[in-house]
Amino acid sequence: MELRHLRYFVAVAEELHFGRAAQRLHVAQPGLSQQIKALERELSVELFTRNRRGVTLTDAGTALLPAAKDILARAAAAMELARRHGAGEAGRLTLSLTRSAPRGVVTELVDSFRAANPAVKVWVTSGFTARDEQRLRERSIDAAFLRMLNDPRDDLAGRTVGDEAIVAAVPSTDPLARKRRLSRADVTGRPLVWWPREHGPRMWDRMLDQVFGEGVRPPVAHWEPEEEHMLHAVAQGHGITFITEGKAATLHVAGVAIRRFADPVPTVPITLAWSRDNPNPALHRFLEHARGS
Repeated sequence: MELRHLRYFVAVAEELHFGRAAQRLHVAQPGLSQQIKALERELSVELFTRNRRGVTLTDAGTALLPAAKDILARAAAAMELARRHGAGEAGRLTLSLTRSAPRGVVTELVDSFRAANPAVKVWVTSGFTARDEQRLRERSIDAAFLRMLNDPRDDLAGRTVGDEAIVAAVPSTDPLARKRRLSRADVTGRPLVWWPREHGPRMWDRMLDQVFGEGVRPPVAHWEPEEEHMLHAVAQGHGITFITEGKAATLHVAGVAIRRFADPVPTVPITLAWSRDNPNPALHRFLEHARGS
């Protein structure tokens, strides 16, 4: 049984007139009559009683009509579902957010995409840049918001979607905490609390270049794995550190003062990265959304 036959049957059953049904379907009336007869032969039953006064449904036709409508509705829904998945309007999208940028442009992009595409299930995780690059290549995530790609080979693509200011975290008892804005000279020579370069080599270099000058690498007095631990080390007097303004807004550690820099303010980019050969339609819809935002 073909869906086409069911569509023809439903049209005749609703119109109870072959001529009007043919006009509705945009087919020739003789061809429509032949298709209905073919369906009746396939089912070995008459679906219509034909006479000079018109067409009426037989008991078999009456029984078939609601089932035929249900089949056609289900088929239309299945085709629409396939179309929406193919267009990226439905499906699944897995994103990873760098731990240093939990708010701002990243959150706005993700939230606006969810609102515009409610049928796409968006899963959000977080991670370090080096690990996220590996996950992009493994396809365990579709896209990642990173600071900077560490290994920008041809298989990965990246686009800057924003910039964020770098701020200083100093002990609240330090004289620097009494200043409203800091300069490069204020932080030069101070003990530095810092994080491992392997977590994000290009971001590591960019932050130090921005704060101290290109190529300047001050000695690190104390190492910590990530921002919250770094701030606790600052509170304990191990030195000063630098984090992004968005991350600073989410971390409140007693004994730590956050201070902005005077112009020119040091910044780091926010990069949206993805695998060039990832075929997920939801990813490509997300990239279009990010491009237009």
